[in-house]
Amino acid sequence: MDIATVKVISFVVILAIAVVGGLIPLLSAKSTNSERFFSLGNAFAGGLFLGVGFIHLLPEGIEMLSAYSDFPWGAVIATIGFAALLLLDRILFPEYQVSESLRESGTETIYPYVLLAMLSIHSIVAGIALGLEEQIAGAVTLLIGIVFHKGPAAFALILSTHMAGIERSRQKVFLAFFCVMTPLGIVIGASSSVLFAASSGVYGAMQGIFNAFAAGTFIYIAVIDIIDKELTTHQMEMARYAVSAVTGDDDVPMPRQGDDRLAKFLLIVAGIVLVAFISEWAHAPHGEHDHRDHEVEIHLDTHNDDSRESSLA
Repeated sequence: MDIATVKVISFVVILAIAVVGGLIPLLSAKSTNSERFFSLGNAFAGGLFLGVGFIHLLPEGIEMLSAYSDFPWGAVIATIGFAALLLLDRILFPEYQVSESLRESGTETIYPYVLLAMLSIHSIVAGIALGLEEQIAGAVTLLIGIVFHKGPAAFALILSTHMAGIERSRQKVFLAFFCVMTPLGIVIGASSSVLFAASSGVYGAMQGIFNAFAAGTFIYIAVIDIIDKELTTHQMEMARYAVSAVTGDDDVPMPRQGDDRLAKFLLIVAGIVLVAFISEWAHAPHGEHDHRDHEVEIHLDTHNDDSRESSLA
């Protein structure tokens, strides 16, 4: 299997996972089993994204860009990617809760649209990084991270549109738009690799920039949007319950103790370990192959020297 085949498979798999993830809340938005499954899967995705950002994408971006300048452009661009999502998420479009009265009034909020924009930007950048990837193992690593995040992200997006009172037909438009973002990024990345194949300098710089920027977005999504959310859910629910008790709102149920917190932590660690294992597997065959080639070259050189000595004798 070559890298082009892996990218085609990734295109189909990611599209299918996004469709399935989005269809679950459309069919059954109040399914507690689905929510728990995606919550645990999201924690595992957080570890994968953290590992992909720190272990795979960031080192590659730094290495590629270091060939053009001694200035740490890779780290700077990764920081820009992190800061860009931070600006969108917490400054320009801060999160807020949609009240029950607002949903009942039929008034739409901007939050689902902002969520769609942020997730789509992240998805297309991740797709571009996958499309630019030259190594099969690296592409598989990115694919695993995207697959485990794409389904829960689609689920959360469509669930938010439902909670905001957006009509069902528009929810389907949201889902269709979000589903095609990562596959579109794969096409853009793969096309760029073909377009700039003749110019290794331009292609290397472009791949380094996208890898570093994607690393920043992966780290942001992992730490801020996934890990922080999944490991502080119980505290936030307790705070909401306390506020509802003071204000006399009886619609907020008493939250249960977060029995899955340890499981989520272990899934986060498992995601990081899996990325580290895959990265090690990706480099080991090349190293062993190079080592064997080096031994063969030494053996051939020694054999040639012996042959020359024999002929001279």
